[in-house]
This record gives sequence, structure tokens and C-alpha cells, in this order.
Amino acid sequence: MMMTDPWQRLPALSLKQLQYFVTLAQLRHFTDTANRLAISQPALSSALRQIEQILGGKLVNRTATAVSLTELGIAILPHAERVLSVAQRSFSDMQNIVDAGGNGTVRIGLIPSVSSLLFPALPEQLANAFPRLKMEFHDTPNPSLVTLLQNGQIDFGIGALDSSVPSSLQTWPLQDDPFVAVIHRDDALASASHLPWKQLADRDIAVFSKGNVQRLVTSLAESHRLTLSLRYHVDYIETLYGLVRSQLAVAILPQLYTTHLHDELMKVVQLQQPALTRTIVLMRNAQPLPPMIESCFMMVRQALRP
Repeated sequence: MMMTDPWQRLPALSLKQLQYFVTLAQLRHFTDTANRLAISQPALSSALRQIEQILGGKLVNRTATAVSLTELGIAILPHAERVLSVAQRSFSDMQNIVDAGGNGTVRIGLIPSVSSLLFPALPEQLANAFPRLKMEFHDTPNPSLVTLLQNGQIDFGIGALDSSVPSSLQTWPLQDDPFVAVIHRDDALASASHLPWKQLADRDIAVFSKGNVQRLVTSLAESHRLTLSLRYHVDYIETLYGLVRSQLAVAILPQLYTTHLHDELMKVVQLQQPALTRTIVLMRNAQPLPPMIESCFMMVRQALRP
């Protein structure tokens, strides 16, 4: 079907074609216009013919020495300039959004135990440094953290370095996190400052069911021929502590989990013979981040450096 209404033909005009026409109208010279636009004169002439065909009228009078606009060209010029101006502002706004991190949000992943490394100081520092940047924090077990990074669902994360972390991810060690036992204060083992693993051989032990804690403890027991009764597997730390408060179990977990543990009923005891630690790392994909997110990452890296 032939399109007859002018407004139906306008979508066929590109911004680049409008830029050609506006630039020619400003410079009034084909050679200068072609040089400014970094195209050949035949390409400019061809583009102008296409514009005139789309709009349905002649826009430019061309002689050997000069270029002038027709009445139609004079009438259309301010509208073409307005379209380019609006487009330029829109592109500038889109670039600002990209520079701010796609949708203006930095997405930081973390395993639950490392929250004491971030809060409350780091979010405040980031907010002061990047007031236009929204912050999201995604707390999740270590395997899920790795998956979120690989899928691009978070920008960077703080987790534990283990065999689940692929070599495609970049990592920066932050600190070692030793494993400890949390014991009821009335337990006979609570009097020790350091506790050999073998003394837990006849005790019911509670560990987290998610993440890598259970796997690390099981691996240590197998490699050192220890008999450990991992009776309770829980998802949440309050359940873990509840088992200790009830004197039903000894909890084994990384020390960072106990940073804010202030309970007179429980005592934290270092585990040894052998020592078991995990390495806390900052991790991300190798691909560049948007500039503002990249700056945010560098600030977090600097704040958490050993």
C-alpha cells in the first residue's frame, strides 16, 4: 500500500540524515559539510536526495559556488534542529544512566557471615561518594553468590574462596576466617580457650545446611579420620544458637558469624589440631563494569583491603 500522508513517511528519516541536512544548512557548502561529517560528497548528495524523496519536496538549491535552502528547506530546518536537539539530550541522559550503572544501581552480593565487614560504615561511605547511585545488597550462600556473579545478576560480591569459585572470576583475598565452636557456658568444654577437634567426637554438632561450612567440616573430618556427629543441619543462625542455648548441640561455624554474638549463655572457643580456616575474598567477573560501578568497586576494594 502506498503511503500518502507525510507523517506516515517521517519514520523512514534517520537521525543521521537529519544531521546531514542541518549541517549542510549551517555550512552552506557541500565540501565543508562532507568534511565535517567525515563522509564523501557523493554520499552526502545521495543522502540529501533520499531526504527530499521521503519528505516529498526539494530542500536545497545548489549552484557551482553556493548552496541555499528552498522555502521548504527553510520551513523544515527548525523542526529538524529541534528533533536533533531532543535526541542529543535523550542520548546524554541515557549515557548518564549507563555511567551510573545501567539502571543507576550497584548490586553487591555477600555471604551472610561477612555483613559485619560492610555494615554500618561502608554503605554510608558509598552513599556519600556516589549520591546518585542506589545500592542493593543480596545475601546468599556462597554457591548462589558465585552463580549470581556468573549470570551478571550482581556486580561484585564478598564470599569465601573454595573449589566452587571458577577461575573465570577475579578474586582479591580480604582475610582468613577461622572456624570456632559456640558452646553453652555450662558445658565442660567451655572452660578451654582452644579446643582440639577430637574432643568433639562424642558430641552432637550443629552446622549450617547451606553454603560451604558443612562441606569444609566434613572434608576435615574425613582427611583427619575424625568421627564427628553432624546431627543438626539448620538454615538460620538463630536456630543454630537456639540449639546451643538449649544444650542440645555444639555449633561449628566461621568466626565472622560470631562478631555480634553477645549472649552470656554462650561462649566462642577457637578450634585447633588442626586449624580450619576459610579465605574471605572480594570477587567479580573480568568484564569491565560501567564507570560509576567500577569506581564503587574500587572504593569497596580499598575499604576492605587487608
